[in-house]
Amino acid sequence: MSFDEVYKEYYRELTRFSRQLNHSTDRSEDLVQETFMKYFLELRRNTSIKNPRAWLYKVLLNSFRTQIKSDKKELQVMETLNIKNDLPHDLQTDLFSGEKLAIVSKVLDTLPDNVREILVLYNIGFSYTEIAEIMDINPASVGTTLVRAINKLKEILKLHYHEMFEQN
Repeated sequence: MSFDEVYKEYYRELTRFSRQLNHSTDRSEDLVQETFMKYFLELRRNTSIKNPRAWLYKVLLNSFRTQIKSDKKELQVMETLNIKNDLPHDLQTDLFSGEKLAIVSKVLDTLPDNVREILVLYNIGFSYTEIAEIMDINPASVGTTLVRAINKLKEILKLHYHEMFEQN
């Protein structure tokens, strides 16, 4: 596939994934653009990319992790200097209008990053093999992690929000 074809096919999907991780529209779009720039440069180097979709997700996820580490370091420096930080408004509330979705998102945020990322990738529709490739883990670990994460989510939701999530 050409760069244009890959861009047209996966841009919206990657943007949606980035927003699920990031909750900020501007930062999400920046990460997606950066990911496609890296893809373009790899193609110019004649690098063979067998699964462009998985490659793009992997690069985006790594860029997101790097950004989070950088943000945490910056926040620590600012706290050390006792400077008040004017972080941009969390757009999560704007993106998710439903109360249930907001609660599930809040509970997801309590999970370890790698577990949350696996859940989001699975929800998007990646196979265990693709998730393993993106996350650099054993494919057998994907299933185990998913089962544990889903059970943990159910447990937390049942314990704290049982009225909203009871089955009819």
